[in-house]
Amino acid sequence: MPNHGLSFKKKIIMGAMLPIVMLCIISSVFYISLQRQAETTRWVEHTHKVIAEAHHLIKLLVDMETGERGFLITGTNHFLEPFNKGIVLWNKSMPLLKVLVLDNAEQVRKLDEIELLQKKWLTEAANIEISTRKLVENSTEVTIDDVRILIENETGKNIIDKIRWLKDAFVLVEENLLVLRLKEQKKSAENTLVIIVLGTLFGSVLSGLFVFYLSKSIIGNLNKLMAGVKYIESGNFSHSININAKDEFQRLGSAFNQMRDTLEKSINTMESAVQSKGDFLANMSHEIRTPMNGVLGMLTLLEDTQLDDEQHEYIENIRLCGDGLMVVINDILDISKLEAGRLHLETLPFDLRKTIKECCYLLDVQASNKRLNISTIIDNKVPDTLIGDKLRIRQILLNILNNAIKFTDKGTIYLSVKVESHIADQYLLSFTIVDQGIGISPEDQLKLFKPFSQVDNSITRKYGGTGLGLIICAKLIKQMNGEISVESEKGKGTTFTFHLPLTKTESIIKKSTAQRISRLSSEVKLSDIYPIKILLAEDNNINQVIAKKLFQKLGYSIDLAKNGIEAITAVYENKYDMVFMDMQMPSMDGVTATKAIIKEQPQNHPYIVAMTANVLPQDRKKCFDAGMEYFVGKPVKIEDIIKAIEHYGDRES
Repeated sequence: MPNHGLSFKKKIIMGAMLPIVMLCIISSVFYISLQRQAETTRWVEHTHKVIAEAHHLIKLLVDMETGERGFLITGTNHFLEPFNKGIVLWNKSMPLLKVLVLDNAEQVRKLDEIELLQKKWLTEAANIEISTRKLVENSTEVTIDDVRILIENETGKNIIDKIRWLKDAFVLVEENLLVLRLKEQKKSAENTLVIIVLGTLFGSVLSGLFVFYLSKSIIGNLNKLMAGVKYIESGNFSHSININAKDEFQRLGSAFNQMRDTLEKSINTMESAVQSKGDFLANMSHEIRTPMNGVLGMLTLLEDTQLDDEQHEYIENIRLCGDGLMVVINDILDISKLEAGRLHLETLPFDLRKTIKECCYLLDVQASNKRLNISTIIDNKVPDTLIGDKLRIRQILLNILNNAIKFTDKGTIYLSVKVESHIADQYLLSFTIVDQGIGISPEDQLKLFKPFSQVDNSITRKYGGTGLGLIICAKLIKQMNGEISVESEKGKGTTFTFHLPLTKTESIIKKSTAQRISRLSSEVKLSDIYPIKILLAEDNNINQVIAKKLFQKLGYSIDLAKNGIEAITAVYENKYDMVFMDMQMPSMDGVTATKAIIKEQPQNHPYIVAMTANVLPQDRKKCFDAGMEYFVGKPVKIEDIIKAIEHYGDRES
C-alpha cells in the first residue's frame, strides 16, 4: 500500500524553508494557549477518570456476581475469592468516585443510590444464595433445588439491572460534559489565533525547535527499533513496534513486525514438531518396552529352571540377542538425545575380546547364509579388561560389521584391533573393518554420516535400512572422544577405521544375575535384610507374573493392584512400605494415583517407585514431580529391584 507521508528529506527541507515570521507568530500565542488548554485538558482528564472509575465499579460488580455464580454452581470455595475481593475494592472505590464528582450534586445522588442498591443486592440476594448453597453441603434438609429457586426469583438480577441503568445514566452525564469541555478547548485554540502576531518575536526559536524535533524523532524511533530487537532476542514475540510517523521509520517498523510474526510462526511450528516427536517417542517407548519386558523377564525366570549346559548356552545367546535389540531400541527412541550430545555412557570394566566374540557369534548366521567369513585379528598388546561402555562399543561393531555383510556378496570380512599408543593405563585402540563389497564413490562418502542417508536410493530398496546406523556410530565414537574415517573404492570394497581411548583395569569376573540371586538364596534372602510389605500396581498380566516371580526370588510375597484406583484402595486398607507403580494403567494412571496417595497421606505415605516402560526424560520428570522417589525402567531386571529396595533401606536407616 503506498505511503503518502513525508519522508525525512522533505521534512528537513520544510524546516529549513519555514518562514521565520510565521514561527514568531506561532510562538507569540504559546503562553496564552498553553494556560487555557492546560485548564481544559485537566477537566477532560478529570472526566475521563470519572468515566473509567464508573466502569470499574461495574466490573467489580461483575466479578462479585461471577464469583457468586461459580460458587452456586460448583460449591467450590475458591470461587468466592473474587466475590470477597470485589466487595473490598467496591468499598474503596465508591468513596473515591464520590470525591471526583463532589461538585455535581445530581451525580453524587446517583452514586448514593447505586451504593444502596449494591448493599441491597448483597443482603437480599447474594449472601442468602451463598448461605443456602453452603447448607447444601452440610445439611440434608437443603438441596440444590432450593438454590435454583432463589436464583429463578431474579431478586439479584433485578437489583443489578437497576445498578447498570443508573451507571449508564451517570456515564451519559459525564460524556456530555466531556463534549462541552472539548468544545471549550477548541474554542480556546481558535481564540489564540487573534493574537498570533505576537509570536513573530519567537519565530527563530521555533525554527530551532523544529530541527530539534526532527533529530529527537530519529533517535526516538531508533530506540523503539532497538527495543524491539532486544525483545526478539530475549524470546518475547508479543512486543510490537508502533511508529506513528508516516515515513521511512514507519515502514521499517511495519517490516519488523511482519518479520517478528513470521519468526514466531516458524518457532511455533518447530516447537509443535518437537512436541509431536517427543509424544511419538514416548508412545513408542512404552509399546516396544512392554513386550520386551515380557520376553526378557520370562527368560530370567527360565534361567532358574532345570537346564542342561546346551540349554544354558542357548539362553545366554538369546539374552545377548535381547540385550543387543534393547540397545538398538534405546538408540532409536533416544535419537534426539544422541543428536544433542546428552546420551549417557557407562564406564564399567568389560572384556573386549569376549565382546568381539559375541559380535561375531550374533552375525554368524547372517554371514553363513551369504557364505562369508568373518576373520578377527586382535593385537596381543590389547589388555584383557578395559573400562568403557561395552554395549555401545558392541553396538558400533555390530553396525559396521552388519553393513559389511549386507554389502558384500563373497569373500572375507576382516576385523582387526591394535594398540596405536598407550601411556600407563591409558590406551588408544584402533578398530579396522575391511570388506570386499560394492564400495563407495568419493562423492557418496560425504553422505555416510548424515541421518537417514544412503549412497543411492536403489540401495534402500535392495538392502533396506533406516540410514541411522552410521550417524549413531559416529556420534557415539565422538562422545567417547574418538574419531571415525572411511576409505573406499567403487567395486573393490570399503575400510572403516575408528579410534577409541580406553583405560586398562584389573580383570573382574562379574557374576551373572542368576549367580547373584543364587548367592542370596544360599546365604540370606533380601527379605531377611529388609523385611517390608510391598504392593505392585501393574495392569499387564505377563508383567505381573514376571514381577511376582522376581520378588519371590528375593523372599517377598507381594500384593497386586491392576490399576491406580485399586492401588489407592490397597494403600488405604493396608500398611505398605513400598509401592512399585506403573505409569500407564486403565481407570487411573500411576502418576495420578501417586499424587492421590501422597495427598491423602502426606507424612506417612509408602515409598513409591516408578516401574514403567515410559523411560524418556519427560516421563522420569513426571514421576518425580508426582512424588515418586525411585525409577525402574522396563524391561525390569532383578538387580534393578534390588537397588530400589536397597535405596529405600538406606533412606530408612
